[in-house]
Amino acid sequence: MNPGQIHYAVVENRAFLKLEGTIRYPLSQRLNLAVGRMFTKATAKEVVVDLQEVEFIDSTCLGLLARVATRCLELGCEPPVIVSTQPEVNRLLRSMGFDHVFVLIADPAAPTAGLADAAELAGVCRRPDPRIVLDAHRALCEINANNRQLFQNVIEQLESDGVEGESGRASAPKPAPF
Repeated sequence: MNPGQIHYAVVENRAFLKLEGTIRYPLSQRLNLAVGRMFTKATAKEVVVDLQEVEFIDSTCLGLLARVATRCLELGCEPPVIVSTQPEVNRLLRSMGFDHVFVLIADPAAPTAGLADAAELAGVCRRPDPRIVLDAHRALCEINANNRQLFQNVIEQLESDGVEGESGRASAPKPAPF
């Protein structure tokens, strides 16, 4: 498996996020910062997430992508787009309910010009933050009831370990609106 890479860019009112290789928990801090920068560098009204070169993505990083959809909804943006040509990744996305909060596109090429390598963000924190894991899994739980069943034990374990999310709450996720 290829080591994971994360690239992002904001061009005018469009944000782009490109993930490559194996995207696992150790990259969660970098992914969280890239997503945050996408929404603070400019007023992104459109978001495209390119997963065409992703071989594997874990639940923490999926949860961070779920937060992209939540943020777009909060800001009144267009529904975010995920481009993925990987059948296994596409099945995973649909099983997690991403087809309800993203527009999933299985075959066009996404633009990559001007993307910044998120590796420069790695110096911010060498160890992934457990609060990111908690918030990411809460975001997954907000997508649908099946995800709540799958990940509630992860949330409960983190909360019992005393981890509080970035919002400071240590409570069960709110029910999904759909």
